[in-house]
Amino acid sequence: MYQTTICRHCTSEDEAIAQIRKTVVHEVGHHFAIGDPRLQELGWA
Repeated sequence: MYQTTICRHCTSEDEAIAQIRKTVVHEVGHHFAIGDPRLQELGWA
């Protein structure tokens, strides 16, 4: 689900790795009931 979007928007492997890390942390945050506003404050949105 995320792979196509990430690959479409990233121009290098390093950029893709950074985006994957950000996406995983963001989704784990949601698992622990952290909302988008707080994730934004933390730099993970």
